[in-house]
Amino acid sequence: MLATPSLFIPQLGGEVKATYDFAVHGGAVGDIPLDLDLPPNAVVYDGLVDVITAPTSGGAATVALKIEGAADLLAATAISSVTGQLDTVPNDAAANAVKTTDTRTLTVTVATAALTAGKMNIFLKYYLSD
Repeated sequence: MLATPSLFIPQLGGEVKATYDFAVHGGAVGDIPLDLDLPPNAVVYDGLVDVITAPTSGGAATVALKIEGAADLLAATAISSVTGQLDTVPNDAAANAVKTTDTRTLTVTVATAALTAGKMNIFLKYYLSD
């Protein structure tokens, strides 16, 4: 008799995408929450930012990304450098992984001056742990 395969496969994690779009989220100085919540004990091990429309500002704005702490995904970066594809701090190296302590929302932090345009997709890979 053949064994019946289990229908239960534990959730190991996943790949997620969030979008920051000035037309939707605005560009005020401060934290801008995106529509992406990561569960408790998510270990984010890799990420990429794909800049669709380079951010613009009337001043010297910076952009950072965070889920657990201050700029733990992308340090404050001058908007002149927010172009093309950008690596996040979790870059497939265990030493750079970020683990959530609770449900966390992906946040874009705008500093120094407000944004007047911009759109970027943020892709993250994570495992679920204890």
